[in-house]
Amino acid sequence: MKDFNTSLLREKFIIRDAISERTPKRQQETPPVIALSNRIVLPLVSDDGQISETLIVRAQNMHSCARMAARIVQEFQDTGSILDRRVPFDWRYAWLSITKGYETKFNPNRWVAIYHKGRAIFEDGEVQRHPFLDIIEQCDARNRDSYERAVTVAEDAFKQAGKLVTIEHDSNVAVVITTEPGEVRCGVIVRAPNRTTTFNFIAKPKAGRSVKISQCLSVAAAFLEGIQLAFQVGMVKQKELFEMIEPGSPESAKARESSQKLARLNGAIQQFENLADVSYRPERPDFGEMIDSAQAFARTSLAAEVERRIQTGELDRSEWVM
Repeated sequence: MKDFNTSLLREKFIIRDAISERTPKRQQETPPVIALSNRIVLPLVSDDGQISETLIVRAQNMHSCARMAARIVQEFQDTGSILDRRVPFDWRYAWLSITKGYETKFNPNRWVAIYHKGRAIFEDGEVQRHPFLDIIEQCDARNRDSYERAVTVAEDAFKQAGKLVTIEHDSNVAVVITTEPGEVRCGVIVRAPNRTTTFNFIAKPKAGRSVKISQCLSVAAAFLEGIQLAFQVGMVKQKELFEMIEPGSPESAKARESSQKLARLNGAIQQFENLADVSYRPERPDFGEMIDSAQAFARTSLAAEVERRIQTGELDRSEWVM
């Protein structure tokens, strides 16, 4: 596939009624509408330049967004056009294949939508995405400027419909992927409770093999999910030590399955490292260390609640371990 450059964005839109002196007080007090999403643009161009398609993936969480993007890119790389084929691409099968197991069991809020030229060509999920996201995609498709301009276009569209609103758009980059001759570069932004860091990896082909963009997207998804799971596992471990939850509780059961999922993610990353020449900067994230960091964070953040339980006699200080 030809040059490929894209970013995965975490987005938050806040839509408020525009307030003026003539606006009734009760309307001024109307709470804002909030739309959340993760978004990645896929500029798909065949090696000979004859096929060019741009698809946009939106999803409820980052790792599912990146995985669905990887699945689409892989299909385009392996078999050509996604949109122009005799047998239509099986979107639902692709979505179910990346969410089966842990995601299906523990994330009832999952959803995905694929857009082409501003129109949702596939959507699925246990919950409905916010309809404002469709408006933004329609405005972006009509707009020839940058994506950020779509917010202004959306405000104008509301105005033409007789409704004055202001739209605040907050976005953060989660993943950046670029291709260079003979290599794929990926940057992942790690947002922890107490700091934000970035790590990068560069994948180059080993002898007799190639490095695919879809593989790098999948690995980025594994890191994104692993970082999230490591935090959850560390928090639950400390809650158990503080006797805030029982080892047999649903939260503890989920944490045990999260640990198993972490092991599978780590195995998938290691497999990728065996197939390609991968270098990290500054270093490869260690999920075990992240669990320890989350546990240390939990000790501090939960200390006040623990002390309250000790004072009320709900907890015996001598029976738990820091």
